[in-house]
Amino acid sequence: MRWFSEASEYTGYNKKLAAFLLEHIPCRGSLCDVGCGAGLIDYELAPHFESITCVDVSRDAVASVEQGAKRRGIKNISTRCMDADKLDGQWDTVLALFYGGTDFFAKYYPLAKDRLILATHGARKANFGPDGRKIVKCFDVAGVKQKLDELGVKYGLWVLEMEYGQPLTSLPEAEAFVKAYSMPMEQAELDEYLQAKLVSTGDEKFPYYLPNLKKFGVFVIRKDENGAV
Repeated sequence: MRWFSEASEYTGYNKKLAAFLLEHIPCRGSLCDVGCGAGLIDYELAPHFESITCVDVSRDAVASVEQGAKRRGIKNISTRCMDADKLDGQWDTVLALFYGGTDFFAKYYPLAKDRLILATHGARKANFGPDGRKIVKCFDVAGVKQKLDELGVKYGLWVLEMEYGQPLTSLPEAEAFVKAYSMPMEQAELDEYLQAKLVSTGDEKFPYYLPNLKKFGVFVIRKDENGAV
């Protein structure tokens, strides 16, 4: 969770993403973030909504959201530690950011009163790690688009690029980060990758930075355009 938080603060990624999302969310009553993870986007959105429900199956993730909200003095975020696939209830807006499977629409669309917003990776392969060692994601923009088209769903699609690299305190931490977000590799391969990609910042707190231009798509699915679906 610390890496996510530090990357978000260092790059401003979640502030920028929240600003974009707010342009597409006219109903500012209730919001549900399924698969919320660290909840960093919800802290940025919280001032604009009456209530936000963060849902994640991980107890550590839910505890982190609760602690983060308390530390920031945010009182309109509540949490549910559960499988989002079993979630019931309705919210004005439902977010599924980089979360969900092939049946995401059937699971989460009924939970939304006004709109469902999905964000998904621009490509199947992750950015961190040498070629051949990158983690393969379960779904991407092309796959989500194909699924929605097959279902006859109307949607708006925006393809975005935002910097979301990782600030790092030391070379050992850089090694640990790449190992955590890549497939296993030999030390020589890791050394070569870091030599090519790692940037020296001159910053005392974070002397190293691993760039990451995050490319992704945001699908906005409105209820008033999909009454027959």
